[in-house]
Amino acid sequence: MRLGIAMAASMILCACHAVYDPCDDLTFREFPDAQAALATVLDEAGPAKVYAVGEYHQTRATAGAKSPLSRFTNDIMDQLVPRSRHLVVETWLDQDCDAAGRQVRREVHDATGRPPSAGVDIEALMMRSRKKKLETHGLPMTCIEHGSLLDPTGRVDFLRLLELVTEKLHSTARALVNDDRAVIVYGGALHNDLYPRWPLADLSYAKGLAKDLGGGVVELDLVVPEVVAPMAMVRLEDWFPLLGRSAPEHVILWQRGPSSYVLILPAKDHQTANVAKPRLAYLD
Repeated sequence: MRLGIAMAASMILCACHAVYDPCDDLTFREFPDAQAALATVLDEAGPAKVYAVGEYHQTRATAGAKSPLSRFTNDIMDQLVPRSRHLVVETWLDQDCDAAGRQVRREVHDATGRPPSAGVDIEALMMRSRKKKLETHGLPMTCIEHGSLLDPTGRVDFLRLLELVTEKLHSTARALVNDDRAVIVYGGALHNDLYPRWPLADLSYAKGLAKDLGGGVVELDLVVPEVVAPMAMVRLEDWFPLLGRSAPEHVILWQRGPSSYVLILPAKDHQTANVAKPRLAYLD
């Protein structure tokens, strides 16, 4: 009798606990590697005028991980090359500017926390793009524009900086678009949103380009699990639960909307996924 009561109580207790997995509410696909996932994106998206590629920037805290830019250079760019003629990179290197330019570079470097390897990754991208006969463009930034980014106290106005970068990405890409081949634009995932949240809409060049061109802009966000895992901001992203499915042996592809894709690239290890794994919940 006591055994029966104990078993019944155990069954009731187990029934009161359940694991809700948000991934059950998301439609996603898994592929063995980035090349297979990107081939699907290119096939579904069809002819494009702009490939708007965005990354979540690596910081010094995750300097040991392979950077998103390195992943793009080695694993993704080659598939876009036959369809493209130009590559626009969200960077500017004007060493001739005055104190204002040096102040901007110093504050941006301190605020973003980029690892020392970032410069090496950019140079590797430039070298590979030249080898592949891509015409590579940085953002044209004059010394006067550098100076305009400083507020009355001499500090960088970061909102104005983001607005200026958005303007430069839009105008540079727009000037290069033609009917022959597409333009690849590589920068931050903030600027390439086709469906930006309301407060950030003015910081997206992709939405404006799609409107100007009548479509033809494909958004591709690159997520490196170990790079984004410590970032609090990504927990608000709809794709965040999928980070709990990340693993070294596959790529996860999630589609936000028409022509908008997120690639969760192979994780360095299986432990990275723990940041987004569902937890046991108690049901009243």
